[in-house]
Parts: sequence; structure tokens; C-alpha cells
Amino acid sequence: MLHSIISKLIKNLQASLKDLEDLKDKASSLESSVGIGSSATGIGSSATGIGSSATGIGSSATGIGSSATGIGSSSVGIGSSIPNLDSNSWPTFKYLDNEIVGNLTKTRTMALDDEGIIHSLGYKSDMHIETDTSTDSIKRNSVGYKGFIGNVEASDGYTYFLPAYQTSIGKLGRKTGSITLEKKFTSCPQIRSGAEGNDGIIYMPSYTKTLKIFSYNTNTGKVASITPQKPSRYTFCNHIWGAAVDKKGEIYMPQVLGTSVAKIDRFGVFSYLDGPPATSGVSGWTHKYVGAIYVESVDKVFCLPRQGKKILIINCVDDTYEEVDLPADYLAVANKNKNFHGYLAPDGWIYSAFWADTKCFRINPETYEIQWKDYEYEFMDGHPTAKEGSGIMSLGTGYSTAALVKDNNVYLGLAGTSRAIKLAF
Repeated sequence: MLHSIISKLIKNLQASLKDLEDLKDKASSLESSVGIGSSATGIGSSATGIGSSATGIGSSATGIGSSATGIGSSSVGIGSSIPNLDSNSWPTFKYLDNEIVGNLTKTRTMALDDEGIIHSLGYKSDMHIETDTSTDSIKRNSVGYKGFIGNVEASDGYTYFLPAYQTSIGKLGRKTGSITLEKKFTSCPQIRSGAEGNDGIIYMPSYTKTLKIFSYNTNTGKVASITPQKPSRYTFCNHIWGAAVDKKGEIYMPQVLGTSVAKIDRFGVFSYLDGPPATSGVSGWTHKYVGAIYVESVDKVFCLPRQGKKILIINCVDDTYEEVDLPADYLAVANKNKNFHGYLAPDGWIYSAFWADTKCFRINPETYEIQWKDYEYEFMDGHPTAKEGSGIMSLGTGYSTAALVKDNNVYLGLAGTSRAIKLAF
């Protein structure tokens, strides 16, 4: 009898093992087709996922991750084609030591010297802020400068501060850490962006109704300008605020208020790309794209919106471009002024920079997956509100402006807050 009982138990165990093997095969088949985090059953599903439409870290639908399926990419979730880009990890927020108070946007520039000091010159008030990346602290120097927006790290050992409300070009000697000014204009040229092309020439589009392209030759110090043709698609305003150079030395520039995409080729010839209107899903005087970021691994330029609803992606191989939508649940809760200027982060994603919002979004440059996260709690830093924690007095002055990547950290330019921010990756 005992032998019979044991035989029965062995048969039951064998049947259970077979059932487990069948279940494993079914799970493998399911995972290969829809990925963990699918619209029906995965982590981050339409019912319960972390990152729901109310509070979610991430997607336009419901979980951490993509616009459709929870954890992971827009198609297959965990195990997507980008193993080096972690879909779940977000950088750690940190306030730097010391404060610089004042109800104003303090700087829109960031330039790193060889000793690890970030130099930021003033926007509309005299400022020279130094950020020490070895101690994570900031200080304001007694001598300051104002009128600058944006900068270009050139191949000649200098980083150039671009004149918006200023008639001089600022120069940081990266080896010495010294700041000098070179007067080059008789009136303020309203420059907010630029990039170095071939032969050491920095091209700088103007933020004006009638577009001008200024150039600065780093070899000779000479400045020149042209007034290029208007786009064939009529635009009342042809302002540009963003420029990025690709590996061939060609520069791509999105319009802020218009709907065209401009280019300066490697020979210095200006043109507009053929293609549909780049509207960013908005119209009129709404600021569409501010800034441009080149990603060499995919040979594309990404332009993030300031007030728009889409991301512009330019293919540098064939000069085509497309726009992809920001997640609907992010747009439902985001401030209109979403982003000042984006950056390519150490984790391989492209991030927005906090402007009038504690939320930021990011895009995977390989898959176009878009995620977002609200850092409001981190901005609060133990205070009842983000306003009290950061020292900001008005959202119009911004939580941050420019961003600078150093090693595995991103330092954000001090805007209307009194405390500067670092994101650690």
C-alpha cells in the first residue's frame, strides 16, 4: 500500500512539473510578443500602474514608461532594443550649497573651465556666478556682466557667451578661467544661440522678425552678418533660438514662431529644408522650439518645445524631419512654459530643463519613447511648497535655464530661484 501511495505522489509531482513547464513556455511566448507592462496585464496597466494619469512617472497612458505599454519602450517594454538606456531609473535631485537671492532670472549661460568651475554670466542684471563642481556650491563674484543668452564651446580653447542685450561677445579662457569681453557690435544683435561650423566659424542666428545670421571667425576675431532669404512658406516672424552642429559641420536651426527649419551647410550656405510645417501643435505667438541637441549615435538633431506640444526631430543624413507628440497625460498637467533648453544626459536620454514647472520630460533618441517625472517633492526640500523650497518668487523667472553636463552630473543654470540644482545620474 505504501508503494502505491508513493507511486501516486510521484505521478502527481510529474504532472505538476509538466504544468509548470507549459506555463513557462506560455509566459515566454507572451513576453516576446507584448512585453511586460502591456496595455492589459503588465505592470503599469490601464487600471493600476505606477505613473497613472494623475501622478505618473512616465507615460502618456499609465505606467512608468512609454506612451502605450507601461514599463519599457513604446512597443515591447522590458527587453527593448536599447539595453543601455534604463527605462526605470531617473536622476537624483540635489540643491547645491549657498544661495543667491533676487526676484529675477539670473543667468542663461553656463561655461565650464578646465578646473571644473562653471561660469555663468548675467541675463539682464550684472552677474558672474561660479559653480564649483568639486564642492557642489555656488557663489556670486563682485564683478559681473549682463546681456548674454547662450554660449558656444569652441575648438580654440575658448567658450563664447552670446550677446542678446549686449554689444560685446564674452569669452571664457577654459585653461585660465578668465573672462574677457570683445566689443563687436554697435547695437544689441539679439543673439540667443549659435554653433561652430567648419574652419572655426561660429554661426549665430538672431531672435528678430527679420532674421540675420551673424558669424564670428575664431581665427581672426572678425564678425560678419547676412540677411538670408525668407522661407517659401510665409512667416510673419523668422526668429530662431537654437542651433546644433552635426558631425559634418552642418548646422540645424528650428524657428521659434515660424514653421520652417533652417540649415547652414559645411560651406556656410544658408537654406530652409523642404518639408511640412513644423508647428509643434500650436499656432500664433506661442513659442514652439527653443534649443537644439545633436545626438551623434543616431545622427539626428532633437529640438524640444518651450510652449509647444511636440518634439522636432531632424535627420541629418537626408535633411528630413518629423514631429512626435508629447504624452497627453503630461500635457494635461504641465505648465505652458515647459522647458528652457534641453540636454543629452549621461544616461543617453534627452531631457528638458525645468522652466516654469517642476516636471521634466525625456525622450529616448533611438526609440522616441517619451517619459516624464514630477520633481515637485524634491523642489520642496522639506518645505510646504516648491516655491518656498527653491526660493522662486515668480514662475515667469523660471526654476532653471541652461544645463551643463559634467561626468555623471547635470548642473542647471540659476534662474529665478535662490538655490541652484544638480541632477546626479
